[in-house]
Amino acid sequence: MKKFLFIILSLALFASCERKIDKFTASANGLDFSNFVSVGNSLTAGYADGALSRVGQGYSIPNIMATQFKTVGGGEFRQPLLSTDDGVGFQQVPGGIYCYTKMVLKLNPDKDCYGTPLGTMSIKPGFASNPDQGTLQGQLFAAPTVAGPYNNMGVPGATLETLFYPGYGSAMGNPFFTRFATSPATTILADAIAQHPTFFYLWIGNNDALASALAGTDMFLTPVDTFAKYYPLAVGALMGSGKNPKGVVATIPDITSIPFFTTISKQLPWNGVPLDATQAAQLNALYGLQGHPEIVWKAGLNPFVYKKENGTLAQLEEGDLFLLTLPTDSIKCRGMGIVDTTKHPLPYIYPIPGKYVLDKSELANIRGRIIAYNAVIRNVAKSQGLALADMNQYLPQFESGMVFDGVKMTTAFVTGGMFSTDGIHLCPRGNAIAANLFIKAINDQYKCAIPQVNITSYPGLIFP
Repeated sequence: MKKFLFIILSLALFASCERKIDKFTASANGLDFSNFVSVGNSLTAGYADGALSRVGQGYSIPNIMATQFKTVGGGEFRQPLLSTDDGVGFQQVPGGIYCYTKMVLKLNPDKDCYGTPLGTMSIKPGFASNPDQGTLQGQLFAAPTVAGPYNNMGVPGATLETLFYPGYGSAMGNPFFTRFATSPATTILADAIAQHPTFFYLWIGNNDALASALAGTDMFLTPVDTFAKYYPLAVGALMGSGKNPKGVVATIPDITSIPFFTTISKQLPWNGVPLDATQAAQLNALYGLQGHPEIVWKAGLNPFVYKKENGTLAQLEEGDLFLLTLPTDSIKCRGMGIVDTTKHPLPYIYPIPGKYVLDKSELANIRGRIIAYNAVIRNVAKSQGLALADMNQYLPQFESGMVFDGVKMTTAFVTGGMFSTDGIHLCPRGNAIAANLFIKAINDQYKCAIPQVNITSYPGLIFP
C-alpha cells in the first residue's frame, strides 16, 4: 500500500473573495439523476500524476458529482476500477504501439549540475526509465473490480472523433477502453447510450487540441469542420438515448491555464543568454561556419535558439512557451539553446528541440482552434437547452487565486493545490472544484438545488 504525503495548504485568509458552499434544501426540480452517465477523456476518468489509478478513479469529477446527485435521487455510479493503486499510464510510439509507463516524481537535488546550492528542493515529473511492461500491462488489463455497465465512460486519450470509432476497444485500439469495452467492435458512445442515461455529462475535445500542444506543435489539431460535424452528433446520440434526458457539457480550457505550459516559462526567461561583445562575436562566427548565419548574437541579453518543426533554426521571441518537460539541466550545464562543448572535439551549435517549445505562431493556432471548438460547444448547448460548464472561463480566474474555506487555490504547479504532479490533470481537490462548477451549471440551467461538495475535505496533492 502506498504512503500518501498530503500537501497541507496554508489556512491563512487571503484578500481575494472567498467562495463558500451554499446551504439549502436539496432539490432535483423534476430532473431524473437515477442513471447518470459521463462521457469524456482522462479528465473524466480520474487520470492524475501521469497515470490512471484506483485512487484517482475514486476522485474522478463525475464520481464526485454522482455522490451529490444521491441527495436528489441519484443512483449507483459504477466505474471500471483498477485492481491496484499503482498508476498506469501510456505513451504512444511510432507504429501505433503503446508503451506502458509508471509515473514517478523526482525531487530535484538541492544543488544544480555545477554544485551550486539551489536553496529549495523542487519537484519534477517523469516516467520510470525501465518500467516492467508485463506487470503494467497486466494491471491495466485485469478485469475491473466492479461489473459493468459503467456509468463513467471517460477514456484517457479519447478525442471527439474516437467516441465514434468501432474497434477503439479492440487490441489495436486504446488500451484504456479495451479494458472495459463491451466488445472489441463497439464504440465509446455506443456503450454510453446503450445504458439509456437519464442525465448525461459530456466533456470532450480537450485532446483535440492538447495532444498536439503536448508534442510542442500545432500539426495534429482536429480540423474545425470535423469538430463541428461530430460534436452535435455526439450530443444528439446522448439526448436520443433515453426518455428526454437532460445533461451538462463543458468548454475546453485555454492551454495557458495549465501549468504544463507556463511553469518553466515563468522561471526561465526566453532571452536568458547574457553575452559580452567578445562572446557574441565568437558565437556569430561559430553559427556562420556551421551554416546558420541567420542566428545573430549581440552584447546583452539574447534569446535561446530552438529547432522549428520544418528543421530550421530560430531564436525565441517574447511570448513563446517552454513545456514542463524541458530538460533545464541540459540548458544550464550543456549549453542547450546556445552551444555544446561537452561531446564534440570543437564547440557545436545545440538548439533546443522543438518538442520542448510552443512558439507564438503555434500557440496562436492552438488557441484559435480552441476558440472555434468552444463556439461549437456553446452553440450546441444553447440550441439543445443543456447546462454549460464554461471551463475556459473558469480556470483563468484561478491564476491569481481563489479562496475556499480559508484555503487559497491557484493554477501554480505543485504549490497551487489544484493540479496533479503532471501539470496537466487536476488533483482530487481540483476535481472537487471542477465538480462544483458542473453542479453550479446544472443548478443554474435547470433550477435545481443540488448541494456542492466541501472542497477542503478533498486532498490537495498526493505524492505516489
